[in-house]
Amino acid sequence: MYTQGAFVIVSNEKRQILLVKRKDVPLWDLPGGRVDAGETAEAAAVREVLEETGYTAALSAKIGVYQRPKFQDEQHVFAGNITGGQAIVNGMETAGLKWFSPQRLPFFMVPNRKRQIKDFMNGALDANIILKDSRMLAAIDLFKRRLGK
Repeated sequence: MYTQGAFVIVSNEKRQILLVKRKDVPLWDLPGGRVDAGETAEAAAVREVLEETGYTAALSAKIGVYQRPKFQDEQHVFAGNITGGQAIVNGMETAGLKWFSPQRLPFFMVPNRKRQIKDFMNGALDANIILKDSRMLAAIDLFKRRLGK
């Protein structure tokens, strides 16, 4: 059975993308995380944005579903906008927040996120993508599994 994740590409009026700096691994990531049992991917996406950023968000589109068969992982990626709330600087899972230009994304990002952001910028909707895992992604997953995340 595939694990399910939900992530949101939150953009602002300047078309910048909101990224969170993770505490478990020192990488920038989209706000998001695991879909809980009985929860929809959409509800998980909105919940995760609030938990990781302090912002409430409204989803505007589903960019796609990104599958990683090697790890039996499926990630639902949405586009969204902030509708309220206040930024948290240092949360339970988040070491920081920052807005980035899509053309100037940080080097140290969770693998495949740049691909998902590029798909968003190119107007992808409801795409079904099968990702090939890089060695870096496999090492991150192994590290996370050993930490029990």
